[in-house]
Amino acid sequence: MLAQAEISVKQLGDKIIELEGRQDLTRLEGTVLETVLRLGSIWLGLVLSYWAANLAAEAGTRRDCVCGGVARWVELRTKTILTLLGRVSYQRVYYHCKECHKGEALGDRLWGLEHTRTSRAVKELLAYLAASTVGFVTVAKDLCRTMRWPEKWLSGKQVQRLAEPLGKHLGEVEVKRVAKWWMMLTAGLSVSVGGVQSPVMAKGEAPNKGRVKAPQRMYVQMDGIMVRIRGAQGKGSDIWREFKVGAVFWAEAGRHASKLAELVGKSAAAAASTVRVWVDRPQGAISYAAGMLTAADFGVRLYAEAVARGIAGAKEVVVLADGAHWIWQLAEEHFPGAIQILDFRHARERVWAVADAVWGEGSAKAKEWAEAAIENHLIRGDVTGLLAAIGSLPKIAPLPGQNKSTPEKAMEYFQNNAGRMSYPQYRARGMEIGSGVAESSGRRVVGCRCKGPGMRWSEDGVTAIVALRTQVLNNRYDAAIAELRKAA
Repeated sequence: MLAQAEISVKQLGDKIIELEGRQDLTRLEGTVLETVLRLGSIWLGLVLSYWAANLAAEAGTRRDCVCGGVARWVELRTKTILTLLGRVSYQRVYYHCKECHKGEALGDRLWGLEHTRTSRAVKELLAYLAASTVGFVTVAKDLCRTMRWPEKWLSGKQVQRLAEPLGKHLGEVEVKRVAKWWMMLTAGLSVSVGGVQSPVMAKGEAPNKGRVKAPQRMYVQMDGIMVRIRGAQGKGSDIWREFKVGAVFWAEAGRHASKLAELVGKSAAAAASTVRVWVDRPQGAISYAAGMLTAADFGVRLYAEAVARGIAGAKEVVVLADGAHWIWQLAEEHFPGAIQILDFRHARERVWAVADAVWGEGSAKAKEWAEAAIENHLIRGDVTGLLAAIGSLPKIAPLPGQNKSTPEKAMEYFQNNAGRMSYPQYRARGMEIGSGVAESSGRRVVGCRCKGPGMRWSEDGVTAIVALRTQVLNNRYDAAIAELRKAA
C-alpha cells in the first residue's frame, strides 16, 4: 500500500509542477481528486484481497456446503466491482461442491457482493439519488460526472435496476413494522413491546424542545394523486392508479393575517372576525405517508406517522381535505374528535363550477352569481343560504353519461360537508382552511418524481421509488438503511 502511495504521490507531484505555471486551481482540484480516488481504489482492492486470503486460510482447502456436501478449493478468481472509489479488482478463493454443482467465492456474501458487481454503498447512494432526482439517466450522468467515472460505467437502466430493489425492500420493512405495531395496538398492548416503539423509524417528537411555547395543534391532511402504470399490451393499455398521500405537521401562529374576506372584496361581515387573525403555518418538519394502498391500509400508515410525530400531546387535531368520502371515513376512524375542515378552495371551485354550468363558462352572469354566492354565503359558513342559492337556479340537464346535473352534485357535496364549512369560526381561531400542504405533498412525494413527460411505470417500480422518496423527504433514509444493514 505504501509503495502504491509513493507512486501516486510522485505522479501527483509531477502534475502539480506542470500546473503551477498556469495557476489553474480548477484543474488542480480535479487532478488531486482523481489521484485520491485512483489510489483509494487500489488500496481497497488490496485490502479485500487480504481479507479474502485470511478467510481462505481459516476455511482451509475444504469447507461444508449448504447442501450437506463438501466444497473444495478450486482456484483464485479475480472480481471487479463498482465502488464509491471507482472500479476495484480483488482476488478471492473459489470453492466448488460436486454434489450440488454450485460454487462460492469466500467474502462475496459477507460483503454484499454475491451475484452483483456493485458495492452496497454505491447501491445506497444510487437509491437516494434516484428518489431525489427526476430520471434514472440523469442520476447516472450526474454521478459519473461527479465521481470522474467514464459514462460507460453506469447507465440509467443500471440505476433503475439497482435502486428499485432497495426501495422495494425498504417498503416491505415499513409495511411489516407498521403491521406489527398496529397488531399490538389493537390487541391493547404497549406500543413499546418488542422494540416497535416507532412504526416509521422516527421517535415521537418533543415539539417544544428548545422553544418557549409548545405547539398545541397538529394538522393531518390527505389527498390522492394518479400515476400512469404501464399496460401489458403496450401504451394503449396503460392505466392510471391512485397513490394516497398524507401530510402530518405541527402548527404555530404564522406571520400573515387572514385575508379570507379579501378573496371576494372584503365583506364587512366576514372581515370583522377573520382579517386580523394570524393564520397557522407549519412548525418544524412536514412528514409524509404515501402508498398505492387501500383506504384502510393507508389510514393505518398515516395514523402511525401521526403517532410517531407525537399526536398524543396535541391539544387539537385538524383534518383538512377536499371532501373525498374515504378521507372523512379515515378521519372518523383514526382521528376521532379532530376538527374536520373542508378545503375552502375546493368549495369555492364547486361554486364556480355551478355558475359556469348554468350561465356559461366565462359569462358575466356566471361571474356575478358566483362572487355573490361566495361573498354572501360561503365565506360566512352559511351552508343553508348557499344551498338555497343553488336550488333557486334554473334547472339544467345532466352532462352526457351523468345521472345528476352539476348543481345537483354541488348541493349533495355541500350537504355532506355542511359541518365542515364554518370558515369564520375556523379563521377566528387561526386555523388554516386550505389543504394546500396536502396537494403540494402529492406533487412533492409523487408528482415531481413520477409524473414527468412520457413517464410510464411498472406498479412495483413506482411503489419502490415512492417508498425511497418518502424516506428521503422524511429525513429517515439513513436510519432506514442502518436498520437494513443490522438485519443483513
